[in-house]
Amino acid sequence: MQENYVAGIDIGGTHFRIGAVDADCLVHAFRKVKAAEIFLSGNPLEDLKGYLGAYLEEEGLTKKVKAFSIGFPATLNRERTVVLQAPNVSYMENLPVVEHLREYFGIPVFIDRDVCMTLCYDLRRLGISKEGILIGCYFGTGIGNVICIDGKPLIGKDGVAGELGHIPVPDSREACGCGNVGCMENIAGGKYLARLCRETYTDTRIEDIFVKHGGERLLRDFVDRMAIAVATEVNILNPDHILVGGGVPNMKGFPLSLFEELIRRHTRKPYPERALRLHFVKDDNMKSVIGAGIWGMEQMVTVGNSCTVIAPAY
Repeated sequence: MQENYVAGIDIGGTHFRIGAVDADCLVHAFRKVKAAEIFLSGNPLEDLKGYLGAYLEEEGLTKKVKAFSIGFPATLNRERTVVLQAPNVSYMENLPVVEHLREYFGIPVFIDRDVCMTLCYDLRRLGISKEGILIGCYFGTGIGNVICIDGKPLIGKDGVAGELGHIPVPDSREACGCGNVGCMENIAGGKYLARLCRETYTDTRIEDIFVKHGGERLLRDFVDRMAIAVATEVNILNPDHILVGGGVPNMKGFPLSLFEELIRRHTRKPYPERALRLHFVKDDNMKSVIGAGIWGMEQMVTVGNSCTVIAPAY
């Protein structure tokens, strides 16, 4: 093993993923565990600190990991130091993650939204330049969204730009974890599919919902709402590239050709639809960890950190 790594970490609602990412973007000591097995005490910062300390010691990485880079399914403050609100991981709110971990471990700690890390991975894998306007739309439990302009994520005045999943939908009365009613992700994300399996398709596992019911109106309307969300952002920003992925579009039987057709149908004519560069990206068990590693390396170079980790080439 080499001597310098960034620990790439993805904290999701269900799983916690971590790995030591080297300068060639290879992952060492990868782990995927249930988040519920880590966050037990009611004090998520202490739980996180304890798990990371044990991971470094058990994997022989205590002096080899030069930074932590963590992706959260959450809104963060503008300075990217505090997790503000996580509708799908409610125990992670108002957490000063960077200060807490940096003081304890004595190394840099970088945090951002998980979709920023995922987009880093997908851009590198596809060989897409960071110049111009790039959009990532990732449909999982909710809708993850990131907007990059010339390589820099759009943050916004309060740090919470790009919340595509929380655009309001007329006539929807679904309560959202963000505190509002009628947000798009409640009817165009995985939580809607889970509800269909509980209430309508009670004999169907969620992973089989498109295989068994993909041609029915409820599912076709669902895919149409996903397409409306993507097309809305395309029509506003006229991006150079738009990457679409996440667990939902990668489900068995998902009608990808219909999804693209509907995105194009809702996109303004003739432009930006005529020149739309749309990329559907696959899921990978390690992509969020690799993306977090890439993100951390880039931040270390950006801030002029003295560590010897080298940023990967695009």
